[in-house]
Amino acid sequence: MAIPDRFLDELIARTDIVDLVSESVRLTKKGRNYWGLCPFHSEKTPSFSVSADKQIYKCFGCGKGGGAINFVMELDNLPFRDAVAVLAKRAGLEASTWMWAPMRRNSST
Repeated sequence: MAIPDRFLDELIARTDIVDLVSESVRLTKKGRNYWGLCPFHSEKTPSFSVSADKQIYKCFGCGKGGGAINFVMELDNLPFRDAVAVLAKRAGLEASTWMWAPMRRNSST
């Protein structure tokens, strides 16, 4: 069963990426964005940017970037559905049957 778009929209609306990222990265506000050391590679100079306006992150060192779901996927090495479940719990959204339903796989045989 696919995760409903309505649920994903609500999840993203309830998740502030600056708050999420700042749980694992020390961020400093410079101009419109927040900057810190990238959690995905070793560096001494901050190249990891988080935009509160756009609700995205981007590392100019390693090139990784995306939104809140992608950040949890990358940071915790989780598949999409598990990252959504982590964020849903964090946002106080009720777990639904979609979380535990097996993914449908298309077989070509």
